Amino acid sequence: MTTNYVGWILSVLLLLLLIAFGLILQNSVRLFISGKRADGIVVGMDKKANLQSPIVEFVTSEGEHIRIHGHAYSAKVSVVMGEEIHVAYSRSDPRNAQFLMLAEFPFGPAGFVLGFIVFILLIWISCILWDPAFDDPFHLLSTLISHFRLNPFRFPILFILSVVIPACGLGTYLWSLHALELKSKGIRVIGQVIDFQKDHSHVRNGVTVHGVFPMIAYEDVSGESHTIHRSLAKPLSRLKIGDTVEVIYLPNHTNEGIVNTWDEIWLLPLFLGFMTIAFLFALRLVLKGTLWF
Repeated sequence: MTTNYVGWILSVLLLLLLIAFGLILQNSVRLFISGKRADGIVVGMDKKANLQSPIVEFVTSEGEHIRIHGHAYSAKVSVVMGEEIHVAYSRSDPRNAQFLMLAEFPFGPAGFVLGFIVFILLIWISCILWDPAFDDPFHLLSTLISHFRLNPFRFPILFILSVVIPACGLGTYLWSLHALELKSKGIRVIGQVIDFQKDHSHVRNGVTVHGVFPMIAYEDVSGESHTIHRSLAKPLSRLKIGDTVEVIYLPNHTNEGIVNTWDEIWLLPLFLGFMTIAFLFALRLVLKGTLWF
């Protein structure tokens, strides 16, 4: 009897969390799919304490001028005054609008709720694998376990693959977009090797690497000086003090320049893409039962 009560309580909890997940994303997804499109211009910043969000003005198809601010506030925004932003808005209520920027979608709250749902399901499936009496009232999880032939050995492997495949796929997509944006919108300037930094350095993907790194100074179009490093350490990098290199940066990120070489721009998305394909192939073998019974 206790097990049935636990199953019903968890089932209701998961249902409520799924409803909350849908409500969080409902407006943004609806505007993204069915909203009308417009091009807006950043005309200011809406400030809250030390955070700010861009204020954008756009014109509807009926000629109405609408001014809105973003949903996300941050210490440093990724757009500048006068920059164009794509907007999706409701036909019935144009002030209900969504900037078509990744940071403006409520992936944080929605991801937290979804992560909690997945956590509960994983714990529940683990309990069922340990003791079938913990099955849910509708026997959905036991059917899932039977369909994928889950056991204490296959389940952790499938769980790890279910995490790393979306992570690598999303990383491939985002870094590929960044590389394409650099190639299409990046500003190219000449930098010069001024020194070498020994010890450690933080690469763009957040990894800390050790070695001796060429330090490169460059000036953006406004004349402001910046210093970066080549992500390859000696002896992989053949640069010497005084050598000149081409640096590329995005207009709204003048201090985040990189050396304009294929490995700085494309190595990470290519690696993540390769890992995505490799993990998908491993997942296929696991599901077919030819790997890790």
